Amino acid sequence: PLEIYWVVAIASSSVLGLMILLNVFGFDVDELDIDFGLGDAFSFNSAIAFVCVAAWSGYIGHTTTQLIGWVILAFSIAAGLVAYIGSIYIMHKMKGMESTGTLNMENGIGTIAEVYLTIPEKESGKGQIQGIIQGRLVTIDAISKGDAIPTGTKVIIYDSEQDVVYVEPYNESEIN
Repeated sequence: PLEIYWVVAIASSSVLGLMILLNVFGFDVDELDIDFGLGDAFSFNSAIAFVCVAAWSGYIGHTTTQLIGWVILAFSIAAGLVAYIGSIYIMHKMKGMESTGTLNMENGIGTIAEVYLTIPEKESGKGQIQGIIQGRLVTIDAISKGDAIPTGTKVIIYDSEQDVVYVEPYNESEIN
């Protein structure tokens, strides 16, 4: 059994190392995951983590302890399961961090911005505003339902429609 642990540990470590190198050089190894209809419950990455940790813990258990084979096997499977579950958990958390970078105008409602290009009166045309939406400075088209709003005026976004926001002048003294 020691030789089996050794061969499996070396093979799985080699595959894991190759996957890491490919990721470092820009190849998306996550795309190689096979979907068996189990959702996040199975991935190639987590299976390799299971085999690698189980094999190395089995090898170390045989070389450093006097325990009998089935106990070492049980401990190595348990260690592999911990690695398997841990890698699924980490991958799930990392997928939650993914972002498309698409600006959602509704996230700007309530934002104070500054008029960049004069906004014409009574929806007769579009102007532009600059403000921070979703953590980044953006310049977006804006419409006023009231009077024209000149460049440099502070405005508040109160509605959005497709790629345009509706604004009105922002008066701090009225808010406080």
